[in-house]
Amino acid sequence: MTPTVKSSRWSKIILRTTVVLVVAGGLGWGGKVIWRQISPTLFGNKRQETIMTTKVRTATISEEIVAVGRLRAVFSTDLRSEINGRIIKISAKDGERLARNQEILRLDQQDILTQLQEMERTIEAAKLKTQRAKQDHQRLIDLQQRGVVTAKDFEDSRITYSLSENDKAIAEARFANLKDKLNKTLIRAPHDGTLLLRDLTEGQVVTSAAAQNGGTVLGEVADLSTLMVRTNINEIDVARLKMGDVARVRVDSMRSVLMAGSIKRIATSALESSSDRTRVFPVDVIIDEADERLRPGMSATVMFTLARVEDTPAVALSSVFSTAEGMRYVFLKKGEGFEIHAVETGIADTRYVQILSGLAIGAEVARTRPLVFEGEVPVLTLPTLPKQKSKRDIDPMAAPPPGKERGRSFKQGRPS
Repeated sequence: MTPTVKSSRWSKIILRTTVVLVVAGGLGWGGKVIWRQISPTLFGNKRQETIMTTKVRTATISEEIVAVGRLRAVFSTDLRSEINGRIIKISAKDGERLARNQEILRLDQQDILTQLQEMERTIEAAKLKTQRAKQDHQRLIDLQQRGVVTAKDFEDSRITYSLSENDKAIAEARFANLKDKLNKTLIRAPHDGTLLLRDLTEGQVVTSAAAQNGGTVLGEVADLSTLMVRTNINEIDVARLKMGDVARVRVDSMRSVLMAGSIKRIATSALESSSDRTRVFPVDVIIDEADERLRPGMSATVMFTLARVEDTPAVALSSVFSTAEGMRYVFLKKGEGFEIHAVETGIADTRYVQILSGLAIGAEVARTRPLVFEGEVPVLTLPTLPKQKSKRDIDPMAAPPPGKERGRSFKQGRPS
């Protein structure tokens, strides 16, 4: 074997050994890094936790109830037929302005007209029978006075006369009922308003309002000059509303337009929500200003403002925590760590909570609970500080009352 061949073989062995050592070293270093993360105390240094913080600032806070509903006319009437029938003519159009008693549509009258003709003949016959029975009875009255008629014959004539009058009255009542039924084949506007007609066609058969399902809804006559939103409020929030309260309305199809309204009606009894079986109360909000773009049936969002404060000390909603007793506290930044700090809060919205006492503007608090406090149940005592007013600073680091500790203090990473 030549020296060249031996040199080549040793070079390959050295190269392979070097690659194996490099790969093994890389795997070892990577495993150590990963293990440091999943086991922070294994190598003697606890993993550092990064806590996002926020500062107390002045803000405008509005406490609101937000609900959804649909637009409808304040004054409207559903159109239903009082009789069964077939539509033979539609006289008005959807969206047309109607006057009271204006004809909207007409049902088939032929069958009723035929019955009226028959009843007219029946009434004429009943009148003739009544007239003849009256004459016969009158003649027997004269004969009775002369004593030439028996009591039975006289009584029979009286009964015949009474029955004929009764038949005539029944026929006239049936005739009047048919006349009323004929009038009901004409569907008229019950009052002035705009016609909101359903998808009807001539020849369509409709059922009366006396049917089990309430009959066919033909449409609606609505006064569109005043609209309202009917929404449902849960039983907790409805107690905070009252008649005349101001509300803001935003229609989904007109997101840039915010309209003012006021509460017209709060239901006295609850309904059961079909979605989640909760108890809700219908609340009607009248829109103050009419807009020709608004249409009944549009979806709308209603916002009721319960309280509003401006330029008040406030902190992010996620920064405030609560004990089982309902006391509020924050994790106040102190040096490199945080301490549990009691606060008194006011109203809140979806972003901020009002701070009445316990923190000054500019104080820094944690946005989330630090891990070192995980599972800890703090014992809090509200600081004896006056309530803050708008733009008034209070020292968050003021000494606690004698004999009472502010709370446990922790540096970031381990308790002190």
